[in-house]
Amino acid sequence: MLEESQGIPVSLTYGLSPALKDFLAGAAGGSASVLAGHPLDTVRIRLQHGTSRSPAAIVRALLAQEGPRAFFKGAAYPLLTVALQSAVVFQAYGAACRAITGSTQSDAPLSYSQVCAAGMFAGAVQTFISTPVDLLKIRQQLQSVPPGSPHYVGPLQLLHHIIRHEGLAGLYRGAGITLLRDVPAYAIYFTSYEACHELFAPGSRASGEQTALVQLVGGGLAGVLSWLGIYHFDVVKTRLQSQPRASSPYSGWMHCAAESYRLEGPGVFFRGLGTTLCRAFVVNAVLFSVYEAALKVLHSHDPANAA
Repeated sequence: MLEESQGIPVSLTYGLSPALKDFLAGAAGGSASVLAGHPLDTVRIRLQHGTSRSPAAIVRALLAQEGPRAFFKGAAYPLLTVALQSAVVFQAYGAACRAITGSTQSDAPLSYSQVCAAGMFAGAVQTFISTPVDLLKIRQQLQSVPPGSPHYVGPLQLLHHIIRHEGLAGLYRGAGITLLRDVPAYAIYFTSYEACHELFAPGSRASGEQTALVQLVGGGLAGVLSWLGIYHFDVVKTRLQSQPRASSPYSGWMHCAAESYRLEGPGVFFRGLGTTLCRAFVVNAVLFSVYEAALKVLHSHDPANAA
């Protein structure tokens, strides 16, 4: 979510930096975070799907049966769309912030309730991208056959197969539960990020100045808190998107939630949570570190900033 697709809050950008620099730096940070977090994401998806094994057992099985490359199954989809998704999220967030403040030119930061509302809007808008990307990623991550097998499906093969047999609507299976996940996730993420900055560096929201450590820790904690708030939705989404409607035991997300609860109890909605929280912190720590480094490189090579 976040993850994987979660990006860089607007408050991190420098006022004099061109939008393209922020976009390129965000794409670099997002790509690095996908690669850093995808192995844990693969373990998370397998835990959510229904395995009774521990995370360590899943790691051992993947290494023994499919090799190290198995941890990066499905990574192509988020890597190819991370720049677009980040752009959509933060353009939507920025547009919502401007709409909330109206024509006022006050330098005062938005209230937390206003940040929350803008985050909700950004989460809703980016659902149009995250739904098909997550579905494709999940189905490839759940493949258990060794690479090289005649039945192994690559990224383009899988996309073609779904469009051919399920239509474009097949790519949006689980859109409802994705919306229920992403709207509160981004509201929690942006709000907790701003709150963490103010907690660790009082006055930083107004000044716009934060240290790299505060950015890293604040981003990591924001990612963890956002997952804590919506994890039960994510479990249901994974189970629903793992199979096409024709062969799925679930008719919709509410049926999926009810059947999962009936058969496995309330604990099913927290399966893989520890792995997910570890991944959330790693992803956001890498995201902010690479983003800042890329932005400095772009800024230093700008002729306008030459001595």
